[in-house]
Amino acid sequence: MAVRRATLADQVADEIIALIEETGLRPGDDIPPEGELAARFEVNRLAVREAIRTLSAREILVSSQGRPARVNVPTARVFGQILRFRLRQESLSYEDLLDARLAIEGALARRAAERTGRGEGSVEAADGLLAQMAQAVDDRERFVDLDVAFHAEIAAQAGNGMLGLVLDSLAEVLREQRLASYSGHSRRGDSHATTIEAHRAILDAIRAGDAGAAAAAMDTHLAETGKDLDGEAHA
Repeated sequence: MAVRRATLADQVADEIIALIEETGLRPGDDIPPEGELAARFEVNRLAVREAIRTLSAREILVSSQGRPARVNVPTARVFGQILRFRLRQESLSYEDLLDARLAIEGALARRAAERTGRGEGSVEAADGLLAQMAQAVDDRERFVDLDVAFHAEIAAQAGNGMLGLVLDSLAEVLREQRLASYSGHSRRGDSHATTIEAHRAILDAIRAGDAGAAAAAMDTHLAETGKDLDGEAHA
């Protein structure tokens, strides 16, 4: 397999990232102007301009006409695009995604319960989402959106920025997976009320501050999701 050689713009992009880190630039701070960067890295301004475009596409920088580019806070969007592309190429599978969810969301449920046990945060928002899910069991799109929001709320309650960012990057592909599992659940002849009950078991354990029970309830729920996906795949 041929080894990909970094372009000059790629190398300059790496140098700009290193410069941001070394100088302690924060989100909203300007990076040096193109001419200064070109002189510093001993390259032409075109290479700098291409590097800035590359970093803007990655959301590391934000640029606008007439002023230096600024340091940005990347969202999970770019990573999410890569994941969706890989899934559609079938270089990643929904089984891979489910395994990742088991590792990530079990840990998030555990941490959320630990924080609740210490009196930190609140489960009121998650309670409200469950109530809305109960009213939307026959509306596939809304039910799935509320399902995604419920899991995002558990991630927020967990208070771990790294795990939360990873889950956020999975949001779009998780929505696609949940649409498939909703259909598979129906094909299996199960009521979507059982899905709400599974979410309720997770939330009750978090509310009680029982970290082990919260992780176990999440694992049980995701195992059922796997059965739904399998049923849909073989339909």
